[in-house]
Amino acid sequence: MAKRAPAPKAGDKLTFLLALVPYLIDQVRVSVDEAAAHFGVPPQRVRDAVSLITTSGLPGDDGAYSHADLFDIDWTAYEERDVITIIRAPVDEIPRLSSREAAALLAGLQVLAASPSFAARTDADELMELLGRGASESISPVAVAPSAPDDLRALLTRALDERLRVRLDYVSTRGERHSREVDPIRLDGLDDVWYLRAWCLLRDSERTFRLDRIADAELVGPAAEHEAVSVDPEQLFRPAPDDQRVTLRLPVSALPLVADYRGPDDELSVDAENGTATLTLMVGHDGVLGRLVSSAPGAIEIAAPPEARAAVAAWARTALTKESV
Repeated sequence: MAKRAPAPKAGDKLTFLLALVPYLIDQVRVSVDEAAAHFGVPPQRVRDAVSLITTSGLPGDDGAYSHADLFDIDWTAYEERDVITIIRAPVDEIPRLSSREAAALLAGLQVLAASPSFAARTDADELMELLGRGASESISPVAVAPSAPDDLRALLTRALDERLRVRLDYVSTRGERHSREVDPIRLDGLDDVWYLRAWCLLRDSERTFRLDRIADAELVGPAAEHEAVSVDPEQLFRPAPDDQRVTLRLPVSALPLVADYRGPDDELSVDAENGTATLTLMVGHDGVLGRLVSSAPGAIEIAAPPEARAAVAAWARTALTKESV
C-alpha cells in the first residue's frame, strides 16, 4: 500500500495560499493541473486550497460577512472541467513583487545563503524557490558570481567529504607566505569570516586557518587518521603562534564593544581615575583588528606595535576606497 504524503504544516498552507491567490487572479482561467505544475504540488493540494479560498474574504463595514464579501469562482467550469476561474476577489490590492523586485531579493538571498551564519540552513533556498513561483511576472535569471573564497570553500568541503589532504599557501599576519599540507577536520564561520580547522603536518597538531588568508589550495591525496581533539567552539579562535600581540587604549565604557574579540589570556589594566583601560590581546588578521577599532570609532587607540597602526590605517583606506567606487 502506497504511503500517503505528510499533511502540509500550517505555515506551509498559509505560504501556499498567499502565493496561490494572486496567481489565480492574474491567470484569470487556469486548470487545476496547470496550477499544481506551476507550484510543484499535487493537484489535490490545489483543490483543497480552492475550497478554503472560496470560504474566505473580507468582512463588510459592520464586521459581518455577506456572499459578496467572499471569493467566488465559476463552479460549473471547476466541477465539470477542473478549471479555476476567479469571478470575484474581495480585495482592494494584492501585494505582489515585480520581476525586478523579486530578482533583487533573489540576489540578496543568494549572498545570504553563502554567509557562514546561513550556510547550513535551508531557509534561504526555500524562500528563493517561493519567490520564483509567486512573483507576478517571470523573473530574469539571477546569478551572483562566486568569489574566490566560495570556490575555496567548495574545494575544502570536498576534502572533508572525501577525506582528502590539502596543500595550502597561507599568508601570515606579517604578509609571509608559507606552504603546508593539512588534513581538514571541519569548517566553521563567525560573522562574515570562514575558518578551516585542520591537522597541520608541519606543526603535527591542530591549527585554525582563515580562508581569506589562504592564497592557493589543491587536493594532494588521501588524508590520514589523527587522534580526535576537543571540538569546543572556543578552541577555534585560540591564538596561533603567528598571531600578532596588540596593545589598545580605550575608555572603560567601550570595553563591552570589544568583548567578542577578547580571549582568556588577554591582559587588561584599568585606570579608574581617568576611566581608561589598556588591553593587550592576540590578533590573527589585520581585518579583525580593523573591525575591532571601528566598533568604537575614535575611541580606540592602537598603542603598539607601530606596524599594527599602519596596517589598520591601510585597511581603513582600502575600505573607504571600496565605498566610494
